[in-house]
Amino acid sequence: MSKKIKLSLNSRSIDRAVKELEAYKTWVDKKSAELTYRLALIGVREASVRFTTAMYDGINDVSVSLEPTDKGYKILAEGEAVCFIEFGAGVHHNGKEPYPNRPKEVAKIGEYGKGRGKRDTWVYIDEDGKHFTHGNPAAMPMWFATKEMEMSVERIVREVFR
Repeated sequence: MSKKIKLSLNSRSIDRAVKELEAYKTWVDKKSAELTYRLALIGVREASVRFTTAMYDGINDVSVSLEPTDKGYKILAEGEAVCFIEFGAGVHHNGKEPYPNRPKEVAKIGEYGKGRGKRDTWVYIDEDGKHFTHGNPAAMPMWFATKEMEMSVERIVREVFR
């Protein structure tokens, strides 16, 4: 969106133009804050739904929240199951690498837990005893939240800056 400010070369006109420019900057800052908030809400909703509905053999303890930062917002996913749900576990559901641009710090499919996920079925033990599992597919809630925000940018910009 563009803004035209007309002025003459005298102090009164320049002062008026400076005030108009300051008001426009305030408007842009307010609208930018609204834009980032609306996009963050889209992302937190998408991530929450996908984490909640993900197929996972263990206890799905994931909570998703939105926190303000100096430059906007961050979407946080917390819990022991986050990485298993986001990136998947085991070859049964994932076959070849399902996750686009997997961070190098995250174990590849089948490598976590002594590499047992390279088998179709394996056993893990927790406080409730032994559990047989095929692992779980990479649900990618945060990745899809990012994609949903990206697909919504143009529409939200048009709504906010109209």
